[in-house]
Amino acid sequence: MILQKLYNNKYNTVTCGDVNVNYVIDNNRRSQLDAVLHPSNLVGIVEFPTRFDLNSQTAIDNVFIATSTIGKYLYCLINGLSDHDAQLLILNKGQKKREKEYHTYIKRKINKYTIADFQLKLSHEM
Repeated sequence: MILQKLYNNKYNTVTCGDVNVNYVIDNNRRSQLDAVLHPSNLVGIVEFPTRFDLNSQTAIDNVFIATSTIGKYLYCLINGLSDHDAQLLILNKGQKKREKEYHTYIKRKINKYTIADFQLKLSHEM
């Protein structure tokens, strides 16, 4: 119902988040979500794993964008803050693809010192 109220073919809509539907594989839940998004002209564009654990890699974090959007570039940002990687979406309507693609990786250093510092800071919180 929300998508029906928000949908307007004059504007490009971007919807994103942790949808808990794995887009790495075709499955019934993916088909159901696609069926809900299709009337609003939205498609999932994340085609790489966004969540990692010891036994699996899934694409449950997704960005849904209008199929008519021109010049979309989606990057995976490995930040080390969570078991979910971030995505960066850049929209350049009507512009050509850049010649060089740059990738940014930000990782948190985790060792006994940074863990102790985190625990100390956490102990000061209510």
